[in-house]
Amino acid sequence: MNEIAVDYGRKRTGFAICLAGVVLPLPPLVETTWNGIEERLKSIQNENGNGRIILGLPLTAAGKPTELSDEVGKLAEYLTIRGFAVELVRETGSTAETEGEAPVINRRDGKRDSLAAMVILKRYLSMP
Repeated sequence: MNEIAVDYGRKRTGFAICLAGVVLPLPPLVETTWNGIEERLKSIQNENGNGRIILGLPLTAAGKPTELSDEVGKLAEYLTIRGFAVELVRETGSTAETEGEAPVINRRDGKRDSLAAMVILKRYLSMP
């Protein structure tokens, strides 16, 4: 089973996958819609096999919900109803962690969002 991470954003959404123990970024969606996310996930699963969807949950550094937390929870429900196995994982600081890996990436092309999805997936894989 290959886990697929999603770093949801209203404008851009990043994706990453774990294949044979290696976490890799995937092309992001630069115009986010929930239907677009669903279609992208289906495409990724068609190419790589079904896997659990690891959806980044935005929380503050203190662990409190953010403006986007409720929306991400609803997205998780939307995907679950459509047959995806979804798990929410705290994403706090995931984008900031990408700064050292790719300091010159254009924020508008979504590549940094896919790097953040990699961070989320690595966190998930290291959880006990």
